[in-house]
Formats: sequence, structure tokens, C-alpha cells
Amino acid sequence: MSERQPNLLQQLGRSNRAMYGAFEGQVGQALPRWRVLKALEELGTASQKRLACHLQMDPGALTRQLKPLEAEKLVRRNADPADNRQTLVTLDAAGEALLREAAPQRQAFFDQALSGIDAESLETAMRVLRQLEERFRSMGR
Repeated sequence: MSERQPNLLQQLGRSNRAMYGAFEGQVGQALPRWRVLKALEELGTASQKRLACHLQMDPGALTRQLKPLEAEKLVRRNADPADNRQTLVTLDAAGEALLREAAPQRQAFFDQALSGIDAESLETAMRVLRQLEERFRSMGR
């Protein structure tokens, strides 16, 4: 790839950083925090290991997300009574309320972000992104 050609991977990184900033600005929550809360809403109580797998997130990065969420009483973490080596994570009532209250802003963010992009273009973008994801996963093995 020459220096003059646009680099798709660099653009992907810039777009990703811009999306994170816009999401937080419109929804009022950082996207990684939101993903953790939404996953717990979906899974119910889950071990940190299962949650990390579900989110495809490094366990250490997940712990760094969970600590402030727990301090803010948005989630609870407790030892698994069946296996003390495992930590169970549960969405707390305040976390449920936060998700419910911010849901309209989240939907508006997605609506605004994708507005005016035709279905064919979206499908092409999704196909390319899936190919890249698969390629990155195989490169990481």
C-alpha cells in the first residue's frame, strides 16, 4: 500500500475513536462501561470469566471496568458459593435504571450515526468488517 492511498485500518481506528467519543457525549456513558452493563442485563448473573468471554474482552480490562461500576453501585460482585475461585457479577438496580434512562439517547445515537446510509452500503461495510475481524482473530492465534 503506498503512502498516498488511504489506509483502511488507520481510518478504522480513527472512526472507532470518534465513535467512542460521540457515544459518551450523547449517551453520557463510556461505551466500554455501557457494553458491560448491557451484557449483564442480557446474561443476568455471570462469572467474570463468562462475562469476559461474552464481551470478547481481556479479563484484566474487564476488572478495570467493573471496579468503578461496583463502587458506583451499578453492579455487585460476590464470590461464587459453588466455587470460591469464581467471582459472580450482577447488574444492580441502579445499573438497570441507568440503562433504562439512557436507552433513548443510545437509540438516537445509532439512528443519527446511520442516518442516510443506504442498506447496500451498510451491508458492504458489514461484510468488510466481518472479514477483517475474522482475519485479525486468526492473526492473533
